Amino acid sequence: MTDLAIEIERLKKRVAAVERSSRLGAAAIDDTALEVRDNGGSLRALVGQQGDGTTAVNVVNGPIPPAPTPPLVASVLGGVEAQWDGQLVGGAGVPLDWARTEVHASAASGFTPSAATLIGTIETAQGATVVIPTTTPIYVRLVTRTTSGTASAPSTQNGPIAPALIVADDVADGIITGSKLAADAIDGMVVTGATLQTAATGQRIVIAPSGVPGTNAVRMYSGLAAEVEPAELLAIVNDELTNARPSAKLWSPAMEMFGSAALTLTGGGGPDDDPGEFNLTTGTGNGSRVIARGIAHTPTAVGRFFVYLDAPGLPTTFARFWVHESLFQWTDGRGAGFTFNSDPAATDPVGLSTASDLTIGGNVRVGGVDQGRGRVAFVGIQANTATTTTTELAAITTPNITFKNGRAYRVHYHALLVSSIAADVVRCRIWRGQINSPGVSLVDSIYAHQVPVANQQVLMDMTQVVTNTSGADITAPLIGTVIRTNGTGNVQVIANSNNPAWLSVHDIGLATDYTNARAV
Repeated sequence: MTDLAIEIERLKKRVAAVERSSRLGAAAIDDTALEVRDNGGSLRALVGQQGDGTTAVNVVNGPIPPAPTPPLVASVLGGVEAQWDGQLVGGAGVPLDWARTEVHASAASGFTPSAATLIGTIETAQGATVVIPTTTPIYVRLVTRTTSGTASAPSTQNGPIAPALIVADDVADGIITGSKLAADAIDGMVVTGATLQTAATGQRIVIAPSGVPGTNAVRMYSGLAAEVEPAELLAIVNDELTNARPSAKLWSPAMEMFGSAALTLTGGGGPDDDPGEFNLTTGTGNGSRVIARGIAHTPTAVGRFFVYLDAPGLPTTFARFWVHESLFQWTDGRGAGFTFNSDPAATDPVGLSTASDLTIGGNVRVGGVDQGRGRVAFVGIQANTATTTTTELAAITTPNITFKNGRAYRVHYHALLVSSIAADVVRCRIWRGQINSPGVSLVDSIYAHQVPVANQQVLMDMTQVVTNTSGADITAPLIGTVIRTNGTGNVQVIANSNNPAWLSVHDIGLATDYTNARAV
């Protein structure tokens, strides 16, 4: 019994020692986290293993922090300076879970801070200054954010405030180079007391005194060694105050012994109230002369425009082109030419003339190739022809056509065909003169037009190029026909207002340009 009492006493002492020790003295958090919740059951912190695999003490779901006081703003070169003094609205203390204060800026008043307006952050609760690059006035607001990402209400905005302007005292003498100037840096400014040039030598543009005394000009140098005078552009006005006559001159560069070509534009005026005009010269080389002169109007014919071209050695020594109202006229140095009048009611002056249309008696050539004389004949129908079987029927007949010797023609036959027999074959031809002997078959579509279904319309479209090299003109009508090749089925040409049938002939040029074409 004595031993039992001793053992019980020993156990009582050990239990008492365990009860007095820390409850977590030998505890561990293995691969998990200890959650801290408030008396309402909301999660406030995680101690231990975090959701991303790291181990930390993480404060979550903290209360919304107080808003920061409004920022202090100031203009600086190239932007705006925003300062937070580390204070919160109402004198509130900085929360333990404070993470940073965000700086937001926008050109719009009353803007709502967002990722798009975030400019920078202040990472110390003591406050700091952030420089915001800008070229235009802006508004600035601050936002407090906690470690759990909760944002405060934005501060009161401050602004608008613009960046500071650079003044002369900010720039040291002699440090601004051309590469530092914007394209419009001196737009609208006046530069005096210097020669302006794009380069000191070689190819360049120089604004400097002209070869005309007392006049400034734009001088354009080619940079070539053979150039003795640069190109030059200048504007001058004569010195007669009551009869001033302005003009602008453009000279080409002068190369060695040859002078400049020149263009002169002269306004109206002068002592004789001369009309405005332009003159173009070719320089002082071989054959140099004034080659063109234009007059905008004359006192008696306002709106008339002349161009004179020098023609040395010809009877009138010049050719003339002029336009007045509806009239266009060209006269060469021999007095020959033509006139075009776009007014049908106008009286035609002497010479080749037209009334709105342009009439050409010869051939039209493009690139040296005769392009033809256009439409010769066109006959269309809008009604069905009679039916036929193996008797050839004339569907379309043209009036007499004269096929000129040495010319080429395109003959075109277009129609819809129909047969009362399925899988039938319809034959179409174009005859010159008459059907069969002594007519000449120019186009023959034998076995070319199959009608797969009875009474189904099938398109027929045939074109042939023919030439007349017989040595004489040939005059005859053309006849477009239709016929069934054999058997008893009925065939015909179908035509209506929506689908007319036609036979046309066009002159397409010289017969020699269409070697081996069909003889007409």
